[in-house]
Amino acid sequence: MEQYLPLITGSAGALVVLALVAWAFYSGKLHSDREFSKLEHENDQLREAYDHLRLAIETERRTVNETASAATVTNQLIGALASIASGRKAPTPPGLTAEDIGL
Repeated sequence: MEQYLPLITGSAGALVVLALVAWAFYSGKLHSDREFSKLEHENDQLREAYDHLRLAIETERRTVNETASAATVTNQLIGALASIASGRKAPTPPGLTAEDIGL
C-alpha cells in the first residue's frame, strides 16, 4: 500500500482515486442506489412468493389430514354396516362416536 500512496497524494491523485472508484464500480465491488433498490425489490418479491408457498403447503397438509381422518371414519362405518348386514351385533369401533356417524 505504501508504494501506491505517492500516486494517490501526488499531482495525479484525483485521477488515481477516480480510476480506483471506476474499477471498483465496474468490477462489482461498489453498487449504485438503483442496483441496490432493484435487489431490495427482488428480495421483497421472493419473500412474498415464499409466504404464498408456505401457505399453500400448510393448506395442503391440512386437507390431506382431514381426508385421511374422513377415510378412517368411512372405513369404520363400512365395517359396522357390514357387521349389521351379516346379522351379528357390530361392536363399536374404537374412537367412533355417535357424532361421527351422524346420530
